[in-house]
Amino acid sequence: MKFKNENQVSVKYRTGTYTSGFEWKSVQPGKECDIPYESAKNLPLTPLKDVKIEKLKEKVEDHEQKKEDKEVDAGFRKKQYKEKLVSIKGVGKKSAEDIIKDYPTQEILKEAIKNGEEIHNYDNVDAAVKGASF
Repeated sequence: MKFKNENQVSVKYRTGTYTSGFEWKSVQPGKECDIPYESAKNLPLTPLKDVKIEKLKEKVEDHEQKKEDKEVDAGFRKKQYKEKLVSIKGVGKKSAEDIIKDYPTQEILKEAIKNGEEIHNYDNVDAAVKGASF
């Protein structure tokens, strides 16, 4: 992680391990350094924003927003689809919900009508839906 020394004096820190040996390094005032967070958390250094992390956060936020927009759009389309079914004479709310369970989108319902499938258990609802234009 990148840090910057915003103090008037240089800051010294130790790197390395016991087996490989320790090495002392210093960061001059106004200079940047790239050291692990654990090593720098107790030093008087100011963390710099990591550009990669910021870009990843933006991508995640964009993805979440697009996902939310798709869910809202799908809910709106489902509501329109249900209203269209209910507007057909002979199809009520419960019948429309039953049809939506079996045929979740209008396109799937159109395919089923073309293939001559039975849309609903009741013949009058089945005939009404098949007779309506989508």
